[in-house]
Amino acid sequence: MAPFSGILVAMVTPFADDESVSYERTKNLIDYLLAAKPAGLFILGTNGEAYTMTEDEKYDFAKYVIDYVAGRAKIIVGTGLNSTRETIAFSQRIATLHPDALSLVAPSFVAPSQAELVAHYQAVADAVPVPCVLYNMPGKTGINIEPASLKVLSQHPNIIGIKDSSGDWHNFDGYLKNRNSDDFTVIMGSDGRILESLQHGGNAAIAGTGNLLVANVVKLYDAFQAGDLEAAKRYQDNIQPLRTVLHEATTPVSLKAAVTASGVNVGPARRPALMPAPDSQLAKDIAKTVADYKQQGVI
Repeated sequence: MAPFSGILVAMVTPFADDESVSYERTKNLIDYLLAAKPAGLFILGTNGEAYTMTEDEKYDFAKYVIDYVAGRAKIIVGTGLNSTRETIAFSQRIATLHPDALSLVAPSFVAPSQAELVAHYQAVADAVPVPCVLYNMPGKTGINIEPASLKVLSQHPNIIGIKDSSGDWHNFDGYLKNRNSDDFTVIMGSDGRILESLQHGGNAAIAGTGNLLVANVVKLYDAFQAGDLEAAKRYQDNIQPLRTVLHEATTPVSLKAAVTASGVNVGPARRPALMPAPDSQLAKDIAKTVADYKQQGVI
């Protein structure tokens, strides 16, 4: 059985108004998310703004989340950095907190060859005592983890899965076909494709929209598992209005604004990303989306 299944929320990192990490806001967000019983939380990823945080901030945040969740859900922590050496060092540091897995995004800017990428991941997986989940996001990193590379990497005993945010079915289906065994988890990272990915044979989804729509996304997975495709399709369709406003601004500006508008204050995104002005069209679109969700009972 795959080590991860179901819905994991790609959790935002709540900041105070001065952009420092807010643990009070983090506690409130975790309480909101865990009430819907997702399979887990994925922290310090793209929606978590890890790229704006120092390593000490990331360590302290991961420690707080792991301690506060206390086994109530699985925790995957993003530790991928741009060099193999620094990724190993930071991953070893986070491993002392005993998360359920580490997420390793491909090095960005460097644009390594596939052979270099395979060697990078093997070196990190060799060096840490915590299972590793690869994170494919070529739109941000500039490098795609090819299915042929996944065929090699899935044979490593400490590499247990891959999150695919490429939006490319050739990749996703190639991962399913080339994984070493059915115990290797293939996770959808594109929220608009969760249901279809499950129909393709995927095991799980890591959903940024789950910060607001956690109950809806969990119900989507549960409906699919129960064979109720009509309900699953309805829950999938519910995600689209939020995705529309997410695409109107820099990640995760609209997402954070929507969650805060719903009543769970997660603070601003870190600059250079700018939150919408109160009288802007984006702010109005977000407010309407959240109000519609509340009226429909989605949140």
